[in-house]
Amino acid sequence: MNTMNLSQETKINDGPTDKRRQEASMEDKDSTATTLSQRLAISFAAGVVGAMAVVIASYVLSWLGLVVKGPIPFPIALKSPGIYQPLFWGGLWGLLFGLLMKPAWKRLYLVGFLYVLAPMLATFLFFLPMGGAGLFGLKHAGPLFPFYVLLVNLPFGIVIALVARALIGKHP
Repeated sequence: MNTMNLSQETKINDGPTDKRRQEASMEDKDSTATTLSQRLAISFAAGVVGAMAVVIASYVLSWLGLVVKGPIPFPIALKSPGIYQPLFWGGLWGLLFGLLMKPAWKRLYLVGFLYVLAPMLATFLFFLPMGGAGLFGLKHAGPLFPFYVLLVNLPFGIVIALVARALIGKHP
């Protein structure tokens, strides 16, 4: 009877140890994989960098003489508080990109290139009309305004994919 209790104690003591061994071996296998919270943090930062690329693109187009007047002022002000708004919104849009990142990992650059359409559609169909500029901002601007805004924002999706891939590595 005493040996039975000893063997039961041994089994009880081995239980947590076996679980710890399994957890450690799983951690070793998945040490390169990122969690959702890590992907969201990385994609927020990538969104901020992508938004900075948009700000730089607005200045490059301005220096090249390509400026269209409209409800969104271009080039974007580099002074406080004007610079914070696009950077913050870029980070927020980066969070949404982070949710799409793992399923789209094999085609991340294509998804990043096309992802710019999401914030553009929100701007053209929600934010500009709510601000009184009408759909696509055409109430206060000419027909070239939507194309110019799309051209300025094209770097966002590409840069966010590049930065996310650089920070995460090979596996999401």
